[in-house]
Order: sequence, then C-alpha cells, then structure tokens
Amino acid sequence: NLFARDLTDRTIFGWEFPASVLQSVNAGFIIILAPVFGMLWVALEARQVNPSIPAKAGLGLLGLAMGFFVLAWGATYIDEGTVGMQWLVVTYFFHSVGELCLSPVGLSSETKLAPDRLVSHMMGLWFMGSAIGNLISGLVTGYIETMPPWKIYMIVGANSAGAALLFLVMAPILSRRTKGIT
Repeated sequence: NLFARDLTDRTIFGWEFPASVLQSVNAGFIIILAPVFGMLWVALEARQVNPSIPAKAGLGLLGLAMGFFVLAWGATYIDEGTVGMQWLVVTYFFHSVGELCLSPVGLSSETKLAPDRLVSHMMGLWFMGSAIGNLISGLVTGYIETMPPWKIYMIVGANSAGAALLFLVMAPILSRRTKGIT
C-alpha cells in the first residue's frame, strides 16, 4: 500500500486514482485464476502427478518470493521518480499465484490431516498463524524503515525464497509423514 501510495505513478489519462484501487488487482487475479488452479490440481490428480501439500506450499512461497523480487527490481528505478503501475501488477500476479498454491491447499490440509475432533481448532491455528505473521511483519518494519525500498523487498524475497526451498527440499519427507494426502 505504501509503495502504491508513495512510489507509484497512478495517473491514467490525466487522472490520478487512489492507491487503494490497486488493492483490487490482487482480488481480480484471485477471481480469474482460482478456477484455473482448481482445474489444474484436478487434472494433475487425475494424471497422478499432483504435487504434495508441502510442495504446493513451497510453490506458493516461491510465488511470493518472485513477487517481492519484481518489486525490488521496480524499486531500483525510484531514483528517477515514481515507477509505473506494471511493477505492482506483476507483483500482485505472482503473489496471487502463490496465494492460490498455498492458502486453499493449506486450509484443505487442515481438514484432511487433523483429527476430527480438532479440525476447527486447527483451522483457527491456521488463521492465527497469519495474524502472528502480520504482527511480526509490523514489528520488523519499525527496524528497517530507514533502508532503501529495493533492499527491503529483496530481503523479504530472499527470506520467502529460502522458506520455499526448505519446503521443496522437505516435501518428500513431509509427504511420507502425511501418508500421501494431497
């Protein structure tokens, strides 16, 4: 939101629209791509090549990392003024792809892997994890606000890529522990 507000040229045909409008790009990608990903997972399952839950989580984190790397790249052009909206649109595309690999798959895994009597608790823990992640993000932001934007996004992208690689490397081991549930 801050990148959109402070560092993005939001002018089209002489009219500058609010930064909050760019938030709808992510929602639009989710609406457009959700059926595509649903069909993709079903088609891969039919061919018995569906990635495991941990592999899908790794792919989701990889999408997140790619989005932040795009944003870091775009932020290197800030010295010349604001940057075009395409940087945010491409970032939101990768983040949406990552979200579609991670979020519905993660929620589904909670219901498949949790004991019946604990499913609702596990779903609550899933959302609590997101809340704690947002809290940590806010706390860390206070320490890094003096860094140039490209460096912040590069660090976040690198951390996301590291987590993605960890999930992808651990996927075979975790898949055996989940007894092949996808």
